[in-house]
Amino acid sequence: MTFFFERTETTDKVTIVLKPHSLYAMLLMLAAWLVSDLVLQAAAITQIIMPVFIVFMVIRFFSLIRVQKEVIVAMKQGRVSTSGSKFSFTNQFTYIINK
Repeated sequence: MTFFFERTETTDKVTIVLKPHSLYAMLLMLAAWLVSDLVLQAAAITQIIMPVFIVFMVIRFFSLIRVQKEVIVAMKQGRVSTSGSKFSFTNQFTYIINK
């Protein structure tokens, strides 16, 4: 899924870029849940936001699990280098796996 990560493969390396959009979306949903629950005390809104948040987290987890398995195997073989920050939109967190 290109919303969570972008994977490009060439003859000599695999580049995986993790997108920060999903992280910020989860933080925004969590903040909306806290505001609606603690400040507004609107139970109806809270009952909608929390299940959406949980479903989004599960989708993100299962989307990234395949990438993480590939990275872990490459780490054990010493073929991975990383760069960037997982919080930055301009310098996104990148795994570079040499073949």
